[in-house]
Amino acid sequence: MKRKILFVLLAVFLLTFVVSGGMLLHVFLEYQKADEFYTELQEEVVEKVVTPPPVTEGETPPAEKTASAPISVNFEKLLKKNCDVVGWIYSEDTVISYPVVQAKDNKVYLHKALDGSYLRSGTVFVDYRNEAVGKDRNYLIYGHDMRNDTMFGSLSEYKKQKYYQAHPVLYYLTPEGAYRIDLVIGAVVNTKDMIYLTNPDQEAFAEYLAKLKKKSTFHSKVELTPEDKVVTLSTCSYEFDNARYIVIGKLVPLE
Repeated sequence: MKRKILFVLLAVFLLTFVVSGGMLLHVFLEYQKADEFYTELQEEVVEKVVTPPPVTEGETPPAEKTASAPISVNFEKLLKKNCDVVGWIYSEDTVISYPVVQAKDNKVYLHKALDGSYLRSGTVFVDYRNEAVGKDRNYLIYGHDMRNDTMFGSLSEYKKQKYYQAHPVLYYLTPEGAYRIDLVIGAVVNTKDMIYLTNPDQEAFAEYLAKLKKKSTFHSKVELTPEDKVVTLSTCSYEFDNARYIVIGKLVPLE
């Protein structure tokens, strides 16, 4: 009887091991597929340009520092691949260098690649309610918090002051022009938070951002005025149900 019980337990253990191993292998292959997809895309449409002088935290950059982004993107090729492309998000010396799309709702690209195939990590996307960048008071961009820190998985690093100091700006390029995003706030919020409005009342939004800045996970010297347009990057967080980690930046048009 004991031998039968041991045999059953051993069989259950082996089955669990095989299933778990299979699941881990599946996840690994999905990550590899996404890495290969985006690496090939970056090599095809992104080109490094002469890097502008570094922007120091809180600094108001002179004109020569805002002349261009550190990369250029071939949007002609991108739009031929997918007409939903509206931009490219880039953070120097990090994994963030991805196309940005916008669809009829916020579910379309959760697990969908530019070519329409299934992709666990999906595609970075703009909230369907937003107009073109710079038109709305708050431009919302979403990306998955992947375990290997791809997509927006590295955003949680902004919970550390040291990381912010190393990466105080991002860049957002569009077919119409390029922008620098001077980061101001990092915070954990819920999905019902005011930050998920695209055009909140100007005065109320300014007050909200001022309060949020005091609670920010990093300290920034960048000042916001009520007239400024902001970009909000959003990804999943796990402090509570429906938690999200957001990074907010001031939108600065480049020449």
